[in-house]
Amino acid sequence: MKQFILIVLLCWFSWRMVDAQGPDRRPRRALPEVEVPGTPAYEGLNAFEVADSLLAPNVLLFCGQPVNLDPMDRQRKLRRELASLSRFSSVLMERADIFFPLVEPILEEHKVPDDFKYLMVIESGMNPEARSPAGALGLWQFMKGTALDYGLQVDRKRDERLDAEKSTHAACRYLLDAYSKFNDWVAVAQSYNIGQNRIRSELKRQRVDEAIDLQLVEETNRYIYRLMAIKIIFTHPDNFGLKEIRYKKLRRR
Repeated sequence: MKQFILIVLLCWFSWRMVDAQGPDRRPRRALPEVEVPGTPAYEGLNAFEVADSLLAPNVLLFCGQPVNLDPMDRQRKLRRELASLSRFSSVLMERADIFFPLVEPILEEHKVPDDFKYLMVIESGMNPEARSPAGALGLWQFMKGTALDYGLQVDRKRDERLDAEKSTHAACRYLLDAYSKFNDWVAVAQSYNIGQNRIRSELKRQRVDEAIDLQLVEETNRYIYRLMAIKIIFTHPDNFGLKEIRYKKLRRR
């Protein structure tokens, strides 16, 4: 029964993942981020004391870039994602044993920051056959047009979005292309969710000091915090009652 519940939760989690390079919608103001007392999200946040020690320096490194967590709204958004993602983390940690050893050397080969392996985690739940309602497919949830743009074969004979290795190389090409435009890894991550053109136009229109403060669609507003939250969970598994990823122990021998 427990296994069945975990499968149902993981399916829901994967469905909730936003589409990489998804519909290029006009941005609207984010929905109010108010946790209603009595709901699981509210109770999870209030019980999440572990975040205090993990966030104590108020600076999180993402791809080597410092992200200032002093603003209370940033801490609140990050805590919300920590509370939400921690429910699924045991299943995700198990899948990381399989896919991180494949993905990490490819990221290193392309000189893409290692932190982007967590983007794969939030995109597909590391399900290589994950398919979104909008048609995004695979570990990296490529839309067909973007997959073709970055060198993947997508036709009736073959869909390389389902090839874990080739799709990772394509994701690296996308990320490096985005970085050449924005010179900011946070903006790169946001663009993976909503598209490079939208991020470029909104950076120009909103003139924010940091890309993390862009007002975008709700899913994209939460996206970067979800990415940082999963990094915290994976790099501090003991704090969340999780076991360290086994393949990392093997590597140290």
